Amino acid sequence: MTLRATYRLQFNADFRFADALALVPYLDRLGISHLYASPITAARADSTHGYDVVDFNRLNPALGSEEDLRQLAQALHDRGMGLIVDIVPNHMGIGGSENACWQSVLEWGPASPFAHWFDIDWTATLPAPAHHPTTGKVLVPFLGGHYGVALANGELRLRRDADGLAVWAHGTHRLPICPRDYALILDKAPALRGILPDGAPPEDDPADPRWAVLKSRLAAASDADVQPALDAFTGTEGDADSWAALDTLIAGQFWRASRFTLDGDAINYRRFFTISDLAGVRVEDPEVFGATHEMILRLMREGVVDGLRIDHIDGLLDPAAYLRRLRAHVGRPFPLYVEKILGPGEDLPADWPCDGTTGYEFANQAAGLLADPQGARELTRIYPALTGQRRPPARVVQIAKQEVMAYPMAAELEALTARLLDLAARDPKSADIGRAPLRAALAGVVAALDVYRTYADAQGLSRQGRTRIASAVDRARRQAPELGRDVFDFLAGVMMLDLAGDRPQDRDAILDTAMRIQQFTGPVMAKGLEDKALYRYARLIALNEVGSEPGQFHLSVPAFHRAARARLQRSPLSMLASSTHDTKRGEDARARILALAGHVEVWQAAVSEWHRHLTDPHAPIDANEAYFFYQMLLGAWPADADPEAGPDAAALADLKDRVTAAMVKSAREAGVNTRWVFGDPRYEAALEAFIDRALSPSPQNAFLPSFRDFARRISRDATANALIQHALKLTLPGVPDIYQGAEMWEQSLVDPDNRRPVDFARRDDALKARGPDAPLWTSEMPGELAKLAITAGLLALRRERPALFAEGTYRPIAAQGPAATRFIGFVRQWRGKRLAVAAALHPARGHPYDWRDTPLTLPSGAAGTWLNLVDRSEHGKLDASRLFGAVPLAILIGT
Repeated sequence: MTLRATYRLQFNADFRFADALALVPYLDRLGISHLYASPITAARADSTHGYDVVDFNRLNPALGSEEDLRQLAQALHDRGMGLIVDIVPNHMGIGGSENACWQSVLEWGPASPFAHWFDIDWTATLPAPAHHPTTGKVLVPFLGGHYGVALANGELRLRRDADGLAVWAHGTHRLPICPRDYALILDKAPALRGILPDGAPPEDDPADPRWAVLKSRLAAASDADVQPALDAFTGTEGDADSWAALDTLIAGQFWRASRFTLDGDAINYRRFFTISDLAGVRVEDPEVFGATHEMILRLMREGVVDGLRIDHIDGLLDPAAYLRRLRAHVGRPFPLYVEKILGPGEDLPADWPCDGTTGYEFANQAAGLLADPQGARELTRIYPALTGQRRPPARVVQIAKQEVMAYPMAAELEALTARLLDLAARDPKSADIGRAPLRAALAGVVAALDVYRTYADAQGLSRQGRTRIASAVDRARRQAPELGRDVFDFLAGVMMLDLAGDRPQDRDAILDTAMRIQQFTGPVMAKGLEDKALYRYARLIALNEVGSEPGQFHLSVPAFHRAARARLQRSPLSMLASSTHDTKRGEDARARILALAGHVEVWQAAVSEWHRHLTDPHAPIDANEAYFFYQMLLGAWPADADPEAGPDAAALADLKDRVTAAMVKSAREAGVNTRWVFGDPRYEAALEAFIDRALSPSPQNAFLPSFRDFARRISRDATANALIQHALKLTLPGVPDIYQGAEMWEQSLVDPDNRRPVDFARRDDALKARGPDAPLWTSEMPGELAKLAITAGLLALRRERPALFAEGTYRPIAAQGPAATRFIGFVRQWRGKRLAVAAALHPARGHPYDWRDTPLTLPSGAAGTWLNLVDRSEHGKLDASRLFGAVPLAILIGT
């Protein structure tokens, strides 16, 4: 089956395999070649996304059975379509009680057969009550309060369940008791003393069958027989001394239960970012790889699943080796994509055997192309005046990354510092490097690194990686020269592996440390850039997306062409994404926000007016977050609402709920006025009240009609941005990925808003009502119907001429004259087939669309007659004024 276009579906308990099966005819009519599924492996029971996997080798029962999955795959295959599945090799969900592998680790510690699955430092010294051991444990930071308080309040309870004896925290998190301690407990229940096994099984051998016999006997015992043992370890709520027996029992376990806030200081296992109930998995170990990929490899070999998307590949110790191993185990060619966020000027490593990324870079390139460069200077000028935000964007990112390393990733920083300090002490030339300067230098270099990570491995480090590290070290050194050149030289020697050449006896330790630093820099970038800086720097939030470069406003047409040609050359099957489950705003919300760059003077006056209408001097909110809100609301404002009346009462109420939730989350992520942990309820209440005033349907609300007027002003430009972006995605080199429902307007906000149910019946009805030769876009069409028509029309063309899009050349159309910088056009050709795409950018500067003084020059060999699919007009020599007579887009096929 030919890979032409993917369609991403988010599976959950309310959208199962059977629901996707019912959609297959619609997706086929739409022109999709591959359904692209969110994770399907067993996740926590309440998971809404599937990335908290608890069992790699079991399908998520909330989604259906394996037979249901096979029926879905067969229905796709019967229509010549395929199935790509998102897999999560980097981490597992460990909260609650559902992960048997993690439960074994908590139960048996280093002796567990699953201990080597996880990056746990059993030698780490953990903060603990005075009478508890401080090493040989794994931190479990899931308590709502301090350990002693939780104990005294009865929030830790010993229970018997089907898997043995365990302490349950808050009735949610299961913390198993090691069977070696069962005798201490069962001795308190006379009726149970006889179930202990004959002879003492080895305390460090969980595989000894006598332990299983003991658990089986315990499970069969009556509640009446077990209760005296549980009572002996139960105290009186509020009386700490009465819980001493349970405290002593807990002290001997392989886990250290703590308040959730201790994780930033003492976590001793690798996590997904800063989420302590997602533990990193060591898939670099061949045994762990085989054990965790058994089911998905079986489904691949059996032809049920046709391709894979690898979640968070930067979390893996050695991504290239992982991809090679995956290819080898499948044993046949298949589509393989990686979720990799590329930094400025960064390319995928050449030795990665994959088909490309999941396409974040296209979303940012398109936004940069559509952002009016004339608005950049004006928005940059007014932003500090309206908000008080004066820090340069690069500094905003750097500060945010430093905050992440100060807390909540202080423990990871300290662990790496300890490794580096050990390496330094092994050589007299670096033995006098101190912990404090080494820690500060490492934090400075990580904060200065402009990519998520580099890729040093046993084969060395690429030139690109060396350049990135050298630049980061230089920037950090210039900012903190007092730390000493020797400290930075030593750190660079480790990260670039140069030190391994000078000290061959330490090569393995140097390589291991360098690779662990690489696993650290990605989460710091993600938390600092994505989850802080992109919510703090609000000059134009449409440009604040995963993979964006803060401060970059406009991408020139020549630069956009260079990116397209590079993709065709290096990874012609790379995905082109404009909306995903991770984007901060949906593609059409971004297109609307981008439109305000063409109306800066009116925008400035409107914002000042809105501040006056909405500000409550008794409960003010941050002007920067108010500015963020105005843009968010503009993006989410229903694109096809009545231009005069705006959304109806029900739609306005729904909009208020969605925007309020997204703004509170945004403020918490920014961490300036409130936060997820120890937030400010009064500020959040003021923020919610601000939004309530803004979206009140009261006739006295002067903000709403004023905002509606501005939304109407930018409506035409917003529609143009959205449809041009969509047409480019469907015609450029690469494989377009359509997020669920985005064939019509996609104005979602940050998750979970972007996982709302999609009205597929409405989309299917609209698609069926469309005539086969109808225009794709007219000025009279509702914008979302034009988007659906462009989707179906271009996907049909991709189905009809797959080689043109997969292998066809890409050559720009040249434009001259005063409007040339606002023109983008290109021709794709393959064996006599021709496609030309042309668009008029930044429509606010060209109203009406007047292109009479902009001659176009086609690439050599591309001349001929053309049919414009947008309005069904025929053309010989292409004339810009005729192409853009009604709408700013032309999609032409050679006739």
